[in-house]
Amino acid sequence: MRKLITILVFIPLVSLGQESQTNKKNGIENFLKQAKKIVDNIDLKKSSNPNTTQNNEKLIVGLWKNYSKSFEYKDYDKLASFFSYPAVFNVSNQPRIANGKESLIKYYKTIREDQIQAGYRYSLLDSYEFYETSKDRCLIKVTYNRFDFGYNKIHTGIGLYYYKKISGDWKLYAIDSL
Repeated sequence: MRKLITILVFIPLVSLGQESQTNKKNGIENFLKQAKKIVDNIDLKKSSNPNTTQNNEKLIVGLWKNYSKSFEYKDYDKLASFFSYPAVFNVSNQPRIANGKESLIKYYKTIREDQIQAGYRYSLLDSYEFYETSKDRCLIKVTYNRFDFGYNKIHTGIGLYYYKKISGDWKLYAIDSL
C-alpha cells in the first residue's frame, strides 16, 4: 500500500500524456522500477505538525465530499473544478489521462451515465485514512458506499485520491480505484 501510494505521488503526469503506447508502457515500467527504489527509502508519516495535518485533513475530507456530491448530481463543471491538469485515473491498472476540463468531463460522463451500478442514487463516505506526504501533497484513501433510490447499498468502493496544493488551493491530480 505504501509503495503504491508513493509511486502515484511521483508520477510524471505530463510525460505519460505525450508518449506513444509502446513507449508509455516501457516508460511506466522503468518509472515503477525507479519509484520502488525511492519508496524503499521513504517513511510516510502523518505529519510533523499535528495542527497543520488536522486542518488539512478536515479540508481534504470536505473537498472529497463536495467532489462526491458533484458526481452524484452530474455537475460536471463543478466536478472538473476539483482537479488540476493533467489528471491521471486508474494509475495502477490502465492509466487514463485527462489533459483538460473537456476530456475530464467526457471521462466522468462515461462513468456516471454508462458504467455506474443500476439504480445508483448517491454515495456516502464510510471511512478514510489521510496521509500528508509533504507540505503541498497529500492523499486520502476513501471507502465509500453507493446506494439506490430505495436506500439500499449497491456497491462499496475504495479509492486513493491524490491532492496537491496549487496557489494555495488543494486540487486532485490522480485517482486510483482499488
